[in-house]
Amino acid sequence: MKSIKSYRIFQFVLMTYLVSAFSWWAILLLKKNEELYELKTEVIYSNKPGMQAMIYEDYKRSRMMIIGEGIVFAVSILISLYIVNRAFWAEIKANKNQNNFLLSVTHELKTPISTLKLINQTLQKKNINEDKRQELLLTAYDESLRLESLVNNILTAAQMDNNYHFNFEDIDLNEILEARTMRFKKLYPDANISLTNEAGKRTVKADREAITKLADNLIDNALKYSGQNTTVDINIGRIREQIYLSISDNGPGIAEEEKKKVLDKFYRIGNEDERVSKGTGLGLFIVREICRAHSAKLDILNKEPSGTIFKISFS
Repeated sequence: MKSIKSYRIFQFVLMTYLVSAFSWWAILLLKKNEELYELKTEVIYSNKPGMQAMIYEDYKRSRMMIIGEGIVFAVSILISLYIVNRAFWAEIKANKNQNNFLLSVTHELKTPISTLKLINQTLQKKNINEDKRQELLLTAYDESLRLESLVNNILTAAQMDNNYHFNFEDIDLNEILEARTMRFKKLYPDANISLTNEAGKRTVKADREAITKLADNLIDNALKYSGQNTTVDINIGRIREQIYLSISDNGPGIAEEEKKKVLDKFYRIGNEDERVSKGTGLGLFIVREICRAHSAKLDILNKEPSGTIFKISFS
């Protein structure tokens, strides 16, 4: 915070100095040009009266040149300062997002690792009944899936930055969504997850693995931010010949000014130190990049009375 405050003060001082110095130079140049014109007029008028008009035109050209070059110089300085300032704050934002990412990843890794360690220590005890053993094994499996999902998202995000190769083929959205719905129903037995298909048996040209990741991230995001009575509605629909996929939740929703930001890499709503929801800020970034690669339109809509709808329309 100290360095940012120092930068603001330095920027203000620099701007004030440059504007003041430039204004002073411009006034001096215009004054000198005025003095030179008066001197030429006085000398020429007594010797060659007919050249007064020519001297005046030369004076006007010099004045316009000073004003014109001054404007160009001032605009150039302002644009340069704006570019430097924008780059500086973009770097600050990137560093902040990366720090938030490291904090969230540390938390996301620490929790399942600690749980798996505790389960392993508990299972080593001999006085555990079979029901308790099976319960612990199931918990260990869930935590391993959580770790797998986290690692997959990190690897996928890294691949997106290095020209991820998509393998496009005709795929059945309903087949993929049925499998993902069954998976999340097992992971979240208390959640109300429903899938409806209003498009019938229709295929889209897409990468199967990428669409699976897209569905996983959107469903996981919907479950994460839903209310107490978790409800996630998955719908495959059709408008004329266009197929779309929508996934909605019953959470608090996303503010309008946050809807574009949540798709940025590492971005998460709220303060990282006070946040209770899990996540790394990579899921929706991956969704955005997959939609771009598939020329699909991604819309974030409000659900009434509360909640959010993520709608992907395939061309």
